[in-house]
Amino acid sequence: MAAAQASGQSTGTGELPVTLFSPKGGQITTSGGLEFATQPISEAASLDLLVIAAIWRDPRRVIKRHPELIRFIAKLVNQGSSIAAVGTGSFLLAETGLLDKKPATTHWFWLDEFASRYTAVDLRRDELIVQSDNLYCAGSVNSISDLLVYLMGNFYNTNIARHVENQFSPEIRRRFKSTQLGSQVIREHRDEVVLDVQMYLQEKFTQPLSMASIATTFELSERTLTRRFQRAAGTTPWQYLLNLRLSEAESLLRTTNLSITEVAAEVGMVDSAHFARQFKKVNRLSPSEYRKAVKGKVFSPI
Repeated sequence: MAAAQASGQSTGTGELPVTLFSPKGGQITTSGGLEFATQPISEAASLDLLVIAAIWRDPRRVIKRHPELIRFIAKLVNQGSSIAAVGTGSFLLAETGLLDKKPATTHWFWLDEFASRYTAVDLRRDELIVQSDNLYCAGSVNSISDLLVYLMGNFYNTNIARHVENQFSPEIRRRFKSTQLGSQVIREHRDEVVLDVQMYLQEKFTQPLSMASIATTFELSERTLTRRFQRAAGTTPWQYLLNLRLSEAESLLRTTNLSITEVAAEVGMVDSAHFARQFKKVNRLSPSEYRKAVKGKVFSPI
């Protein structure tokens, strides 16, 4: 939408250049309560770009339940559409066979399953964005922002891509690029409930959270949540949450001029003194000392 407006192609009538599709169309309600109007895939004509959203939890369930999606994607590729698969959305793209002997990537948690299922695909485990002609894979929902800016440059021009990039806060996009959120505490496991909790914490870590509220959200007792989380992830949910916040705080200290109090608030820690103590405990430097040590050394414009 922003690129269309910047290029002068927006009609100004409220007509969107983006259409949402689902297998049968109609109103879709997400697990978070958001509602979207979608069109059935049977009504899709030619598209410039199809973005395959990341699949929540096990992507194999979607493949089994909705084989029509595979045919839909293959049809668009054969018509010349560009395809951008986000995270586990790459499973749907790989299922078409169109990634055989081509490079691809997927969400870190599903790398082994992807490699086992799609042996003919050249899986790039260490890359977040992979391109093969008009097929693109982004390993996470964060890296898709970089990919979409790149594609805007292709569909429009570099100036419009830069305009949109600046409009939607280059500081935020840079900090996603410069940190691997919580990577120091994530390890591979197969407990889907704990994985759901990890994803929930990655999404909500900037908000006020308590162990009681987290346990209630997942219909577990606090004791069960802690025991199960530690067995699967190797740390407690509270330490995991703290590491997410401190990792993001490090990035903000590197790439912004926010005050220490503002940084603490941005990562969900309203007590700036407590934030400073926890930060120094982990980094052996206070937030201000850390900023002085690293600012200007690791930041580079996109």
